[in-house]
Amino acid sequence: MKRRLLFFGFGSLISIFFLSMGPENRLKNTFYDYLDYFDMNKRVISHLYPNTTDEEGNLILIKPEFSTLAECQLLYYNLTKEDLLSVLEDGEVNFELSDEDGEPCQYFVIENLVKGNTLLVTFELCYYNDKSVKVTKFTSNKEKEACIPI
Repeated sequence: MKRRLLFFGFGSLISIFFLSMGPENRLKNTFYDYLDYFDMNKRVISHLYPNTTDEEGNLILIKPEFSTLAECQLLYYNLTKEDLLSVLEDGEVNFELSDEDGEPCQYFVIENLVKGNTLLVTFELCYYNDKSVKVTKFTSNKEKEACIPI
C-alpha cells in the first residue's frame, strides 16, 4: 500500500511539473478557472457570451442583439456596440436590479466603468429561444434614460 501511494505521489509530481512548463502556465490557468467557478459574477457573465461551434469544431462567439432603445441610446451617448459590450470584461452583476427568476427570460444588470462613465447595461438572457442574448437598455452615470421606450 505504501509503495502504491509512493508511485501515485511521484506520478502526481511529474504531471504537475509538465503542466507548469511552457510559455502558458496551464496549471495556473486551470487553478484560476476552478476558483472562478464559484464567482457568481463570472458565471453569469459567461452565459452572456453566446457561442456556438462550426463544422470543424471551432468556437464562434455571437454578438448579442440590440433593442431599438439600446440603439437609440448608443447614438445619444456616442458609443459603439463594442464599447458597450466591453462592460462584460471584469464587470459586476447588480443582483438587486437583476431579475434572475424571470420567465421566459432572465434580466441581468451589469455594471462597469467604460470610457470614464459608469454604465449599467441590462441584458436579456432567454434559454428557451436557443439561448439568445439581447441588450435591452443601459444608463450612463445613473442618469435618466436618454430615449423613450416604444
